[in-house]
Amino acid sequence: MPTQGFQKVLGIELDEVSPERIAAHIDIDHRHANSGGAVHGGILMSLADSLGAMGALQNLGPTQRTATLESKTNFVRACVGARITAECQPLHVGHQTSVWHTVVRDEDGRICAHVWQTQIHFDAPGFKTPTGGSAK
Repeated sequence: MPTQGFQKVLGIELDEVSPERIAAHIDIDHRHANSGGAVHGGILMSLADSLGAMGALQNLGPTQRTATLESKTNFVRACVGARITAECQPLHVGHQTSVWHTVVRDEDGRICAHVWQTQIHFDAPGFKTPTGGSAK
């Protein structure tokens, strides 16, 4: 599964994609920083949201899609360094929803954030992305 759209803008690089685990990293530069010089919290949240959606898609049929219903982030520490990593795993995968937990770490392996999100699953035969391609 290649990254596309906003994921490319963020610089997300996928390291592992399976129905049970999505792992990725972002090489950090000045565009990712907040006013204090750490990685902006929105980057961490966007990374986790992207991985949760990718994980949900790995568990859906070819005409199904997903959207985030709810997302909660607990920031544990400022994330600094040249790379952040994230690992996302399902806590529940059902017919209509799935729940995902993502741990975001700094380059020294310290946890920066925990993100929990609930994805809704729905049928969308013939769905096209804004660029005209398939979303899966």
